[in-house]
Amino acid sequence: MRFQQFLSDVAEDMEILARENADLGTRIRVLEQENDEHRERERILKQTLLSAQQASEDIRNAARREAELVVREAHDSSEQLTHHALQRSAEIEKAIHELKIQRKNFRLTLQKSLELFHQVLEFDREEDEKDKPLSYLTRKAETSEGR
Repeated sequence: MRFQQFLSDVAEDMEILARENADLGTRIRVLEQENDEHRERERILKQTLLSAQQASEDIRNAARREAELVVREAHDSSEQLTHHALQRSAEIEKAIHELKIQRKNFRLTLQKSLELFHQVLEFDREEDEKDKPLSYLTRKAETSEGR
């Protein structure tokens, strides 16, 4: 009974870890997609800047000042976004590392439990082997007395 419960608990824990691992994988993909979107936005901003510089001289001077401001803001924004994405990535990597440690600890605990169960079974088997000769002698003695 206890072994069945233990196996059930282990299975439950493994399911939880698998779900958490899948959730982390999903979170990584979402963050990668967000990062790609930010890079695409930055690329579009740079293209807009180049188009403004090709306009007439009067418009070009005004557009250049405006574009430089936009570029600075975009750069600041992209640095903030990149910094945030890197922080988030580090958090996810740390979480994955911690999950791997938990999995390793769980595996070691399970292995030790299985070794303990094996020792208990081996001890029980040895005890049965010790009892067999006694029961044989007892039966032989009973058979001799019955004659």
